[in-house]
Parts: sequence; C-alpha cells; structure tokens
Amino acid sequence: MKLAKDAKITPEKAVYQLPDFVFFSHAKHAVAKIACDTCHGDVWRQQTITPVLAIKMKACVDCHKLHQASTACNKCHELSQ
Repeated sequence: MKLAKDAKITPEKAVYQLPDFVFFSHAKHAVAKIACDTCHGDVWRQQTITPVLAIKMKACVDCHKLHQASTACNKCHELSQ
C-alpha cells in the first residue's frame, strides 16, 4: 500500500526515546521548516522505521548551530532553581 506524501505516520512504538529531562516540540521544528526527513529519514522508503540520528546532545546542538537556532540550555532543558 502506498501512502500519500502528506499522510500522517504514527509508528506503533516510538522510534526515538528522549530522557525525561529533555523537552522536544515537533511543532516548533515544523514552524522552523525543518523537514521531517532531517531526523526521520525517508520513511516512505524504509521497510521498518528505524532511527536515523544518534539522539545525543551533540547532534541537537550541531543542528541548532547549523540552522542558527538557540543553543540556550533552557530551550530544551528545564533549569532547576
């Protein structure tokens, strides 16, 4: 079965697992026009959806720097008081 390019894909289980102390917003990345395949690869060609990126802080910071996005800690992490 071939899906339309704008079809919403919801995997049965999450492909990426982020630590509880990391806050990630797909909406903010969509507004910034970061393409889904930047992090998820070409899911239309994958038989099994698998991680494309090593979800480590370095990968996130490198991407933020590349796209001139903020690297302030509190953008992704809650700062304790």
